[in-house]
Amino acid sequence: MTLSRRDLFSQSAAFAAVASAAAVANAQGVEDPETPLTKEEEVLAKLQGAWVLRELDSPDFPRQRRQERAFMVVGGTFLAIDIKLAWDAQEGDEWVDGFFQSGVSRIWIERSNTLIARALIGVMTNEDYEIEIEPPGTERRYSVRFQEDDELVLNMDDGPRLAFKRLQNSGATRRASSQDLDPLPR
Repeated sequence: MTLSRRDLFSQSAAFAAVASAAAVANAQGVEDPETPLTKEEEVLAKLQGAWVLRELDSPDFPRQRRQERAFMVVGGTFLAIDIKLAWDAQEGDEWVDGFFQSGVSRIWIERSNTLIARALIGVMTNEDYEIEIEPPGTERRYSVRFQEDDELVLNMDDGPRLAFKRLQNSGATRRASSQDLDPLPR
């Protein structure tokens, strides 16, 4: 499959819209400050916010000449994720062969810090780089490990290890005359 930059930008815009909806859903939740959180609720609370991929290890995706970019937003019990991988892409390339996965899932935490993500909507590329719509209800299981407050590692049993760094809210407002804020972690 080949993706144009227009395709990648439109997918990223759709991801941003979904991420905003997830954040609004989280803001509408009301918690009882008197009730202590369970361990599972504590893990879910620490996951809240936006994350950028720092490192990806996967037996299915060769590292040589690979470029990767991924963002994940957790709002309440929703997770939105957008992952893009490309090989041999160079500045100015009009078409890019690569892998991507994008979607929104409902999440919960089970014992042993296991995050369960059940897909609500999603798309990904198959082995032939063709776009496939993911069946709703598809589940993924990740072990969750925090490395300090701003770093997170998600491991699948037989798949990738994704290391994320928390994106900080800058508190800055965007004006029509200002340039886009840099989304990379500091």
